[in-house]
Amino acid sequence: MKKKLITILVTSIIMIAATGAFLWKMNDISNKMEKQEEAVLDEERDLQEYQGIKAAETAEELDIIQLYMSGNNKNVVTIDYPSKGDIYNTGRSAKAEETLTDIKKRAGKYTPASALWAYNPYGTNNNSLYVYFNTNGKCYCRYTISVKDKNIPDFTRTLVNYSHGKLSKEHEYQLIGLVPGKTNYIVMKFYNGKDELSNSFTYRIDMPESSMGAQVVINGSDGRSKSKLSNGLYTVFSDGKGERVKTTRIITRKVKKNGRKVTRRVKKTVWKRIKNYAILLYDNSGVLRGEIPLDGYCGRNIQTIYDGIVYACADDKIALVNALGQVTKVYKLNGYKQSGEFAYDGFGNLYVIAAPYRKKAVKNSCIVKVELESGKSGAALDMNTLLPSVYKNAVKKAKKKAPSWIDLNSVQVTGTNQLLVSSQALSSIFKVSNVNSLMPKIDYIISDKSIWNNYKNLKKKVLVKALEGDATPQPEETPVVDSILEKPKKQHELFASQAGQNAMLYEKPSSLTDGQYYLTMLNNNSGVNAVNNNKSYYYKYLIDETAGTYIRKETKGFSKTKDEGNITKTDNVYIYCNASNNKFMETDTAGRLIKEFTIKQDLYRVYKYDWKGFWFS
Repeated sequence: MKKKLITILVTSIIMIAATGAFLWKMNDISNKMEKQEEAVLDEERDLQEYQGIKAAETAEELDIIQLYMSGNNKNVVTIDYPSKGDIYNTGRSAKAEETLTDIKKRAGKYTPASALWAYNPYGTNNNSLYVYFNTNGKCYCRYTISVKDKNIPDFTRTLVNYSHGKLSKEHEYQLIGLVPGKTNYIVMKFYNGKDELSNSFTYRIDMPESSMGAQVVINGSDGRSKSKLSNGLYTVFSDGKGERVKTTRIITRKVKKNGRKVTRRVKKTVWKRIKNYAILLYDNSGVLRGEIPLDGYCGRNIQTIYDGIVYACADDKIALVNALGQVTKVYKLNGYKQSGEFAYDGFGNLYVIAAPYRKKAVKNSCIVKVELESGKSGAALDMNTLLPSVYKNAVKKAKKKAPSWIDLNSVQVTGTNQLLVSSQALSSIFKVSNVNSLMPKIDYIISDKSIWNNYKNLKKKVLVKALEGDATPQPEETPVVDSILEKPKKQHELFASQAGQNAMLYEKPSSLTDGQYYLTMLNNNSGVNAVNNNKSYYYKYLIDETAGTYIRKETKGFSKTKDEGNITKTDNVYIYCNASNNKFMETDTAGRLIKEFTIKQDLYRVYKYDWKGFWFS
């Protein structure tokens, strides 16, 4: 019996020791993995302070593969697009894809040492290269863009292998992040399934200047916050860059012939002022890493849908572009001019803010539905007919057609045939149901009731404010009772609703009950019912449709932007576009500045995306 107890005791001690050693080992492995992940995140933060020696400085001259876009040694395919309209022509884009496919077939097997390279073959990103090759074993690729400039950090990302899977022998990529007007070094490193480095190649190419005239490096200034900048690229929507270009115009001119004056049509060279529009991608150091040219108009947002990105490419067109840059579809808003934001319903339809394409049309007054599969488009909602009395009064007050009485600037989908639409001019947000029918209906309005004093039927639809942190509806005015016998108690004051708001975002987490959702926005604090101070705000409402209330759950003040702009919040930071001052910034959750950038173009909005799952993994 004693021997058994000793045996059990010894066995238990050994098992405890083994378990302890196992847990220690697992904890050690976990700590190492966390450190490795943090090192990768820091490397991808696009700040020189985290990166050490630049890849361009350590490249061995004998090992560099030189890429040429012109001349006798040309080894990079180039495809010309005479105009921006040609870029957003699916036939031309498909032809470019056929050209690359034919070259691949003719030349046989490509390797990293002799890869097929093409400069921006689809015309959709001026800071990009297409590359195709095969490797002997299955691997994934991590690449670095480096230039010999101490003010420009290295740009490093792990690539998503387009349509071939993470580990593959066949590789096809669009490399973004190349710096315009600089000699760029491209270091491609290949890793096996165990994350072990198996091979590395270095290439060098001279990139052309920005064809859109964009700033290659924008001015940035650090704030006092000790928080780190979030990872990702600032996606900048701004007004176009103007330039003067020579063009030929046919004019009629009277000339003498045989003593008589006759009229002749002749060519004349004239100067014309045009604007170049583009969606610009900047890193955390303010370096231009992507330049998506547009055909005459810059929208307000971009979204990943299916296996591509969707954005406004012209005033009456929306493009679907895949990860290689190919334009796979272009959707035309027949009879309408899109004028800002769009929203995706998750079921193959876009809802686009627009106006009829005719003279004296009411600006930003309609929502157009675009079916992504069929390409069909048509009016889904017209605010002029939904709010006829308000529209008529606006026309009467203006003594003419009211071109911007409603000024829709944001749209979100909340359900089947249900939309939230934001009117900047009325400082109001409308929940509309029965969209896409002859009888759309306003379910409710989010605004101060005073805005609707002259419209009794509409005033009844305004949601009731609840006290912050309380779901109980409150009266319109909270009386303050003073007593001479006791100290007056501080009363809870109801919040000021949004005024001249922009860029709504609808959120419905699983933690909320039916009929509840969160709504965030930039409260510009301008126009109707604006508070008289020099602030704009981040607002987060909790909407309770069942109770008929809305509560302000979060607010944070920022320097004021009277028009345009947007603000988004993650767990750790705010990204704020102060459009009126051509600035965008990142702050910590307390509102302390981490970094601020100033750009030379008029801003509309700025978002920040890491592009994981699209270009990067």
